Amino acid sequence: MKWEFINHMEKINELLGNLEQEEMDRDYPIAWERTHATSCAQMGRLLAQKRGVDLELAALACSLHDIGRWYTGLQRDHALHGEEPVRRFLAGSSLTDENKKGIIQAVIRHSEKDKVGSPLEEIVKDADILDCYFHGDEISKPYHVARLKQVMEELGL
Repeated sequence: MKWEFINHMEKINELLGNLEQEEMDRDYPIAWERTHATSCAQMGRLLAQKRGVDLELAALACSLHDIGRWYTGLQRDHALHGEEPVRRFLAGSSLTDENKKGIIQAVIRHSEKDKVGSPLEEIVKDADILDCYFHGDEISKPYHVARLKQVMEELGL
């Protein structure tokens, strides 16, 4: 077991617990944010295994991708609003600067599902779509549907 990732998840759950105490209107409840962060990490790990990307890096990027929404409570522009919070989250991490930069870019760009990015960005986008789909979310935007279809075919589903 990779304890570093478990420690990151503990820090994420602590952060979400603190944010849950704040009174704010949210587009998604903190319970969903916890579930989505955890299950996206696993989807990301699976995709990373298949694509030859570092599993732990992918899992961490996937778990943090919605951090902007955690802080603002809002879906609108949450990827862009994630830049500063994810920088703060990663500041004390033992990750290399290059890996931190990759995670930050994946967070900022994960909503650009109609564009192709780095391998890590693509894992985050695909894990997000898969996780939402498997939790029963309606995938309706044409480029989301196309991405979902492509990743399902890749996985033989």
